[in-house]
Amino acid sequence: MARLIWILLACCTCAHAQPSVPAVSIANSEQREIIADRTGQRYELLVSLPSDYSLTQQRYPVLFVLDGWHFPLMAFIQDNNRFSRRMPPLVIVNISHGTRNATSLRTHDFTPSQVAGVPGSGGAEDFLEFLEHQLIPFVDRNFRTDPTDRALFGHSHGGLFALYALQQRPKLFQRIVASSPTVGWDKRALFQPSKLKNFDPPVRLDLSVESEPRFRGDVVAFAALLDELKPSGLTYRMTIYEGESHNSVRLPAIPSGLYWVYGHP
Repeated sequence: MARLIWILLACCTCAHAQPSVPAVSIANSEQREIIADRTGQRYELLVSLPSDYSLTQQRYPVLFVLDGWHFPLMAFIQDNNRFSRRMPPLVIVNISHGTRNATSLRTHDFTPSQVAGVPGSGGAEDFLEFLEHQLIPFVDRNFRTDPTDRALFGHSHGGLFALYALQQRPKLFQRIVASSPTVGWDKRALFQPSKLKNFDPPVRLDLSVESEPRFRGDVVAFAALLDELKPSGLTYRMTIYEGESHNSVRLPAIPSGLYWVYGHP
């Protein structure tokens, strides 16, 4: 019995002594950190660079992506684009809230007004100020970006924020992809014709939504408002992805939307 116990202990010791398995990393990527001056909120920046970034002195268009969980897909699209050539090589910056309280933090940052029953909502103004005056200058200083060609992607509340940014800072982003935006927020508060009339420089906007009814009606109505207003300088399209849900719609909508706003339908 004693010998059996010794053998078992020896096996356990050997098992624990095994070297750790190396983690998988994403090529041509970096992680930075920035703290918002006004709110003190800490953000992780997950950056995907073109494969030849270190070999050239070229400046690249920059794509800002809301929510860090999109980073693996964005890095794949960047890598695949070397072969598909559906859009130019980009500096892609995913803005991540981290893993702790990410849902509540993004609700605060991405919603433009306080709504009863949604604690912490209504922080979009501060977040937009942070983007314009702190984050974008930080990225332009640290990476070779083309400041005349910026894009913004957001899904759900992120898509709501993207449309809010379009209205509040029409010169800040030249390309916007809004996937299933929760544009019905606060009784359709973003349905503001006065802020959707003229865009100079021009903006390309890709709107999309799933076929499920929860958000579809509001997004379709927002597109109908654009059809009615015919804003000068705004080129846009609206796509309904049949058979997709609010979450699954990202998989077809992200690459398709990016290809379209960069001029490769």
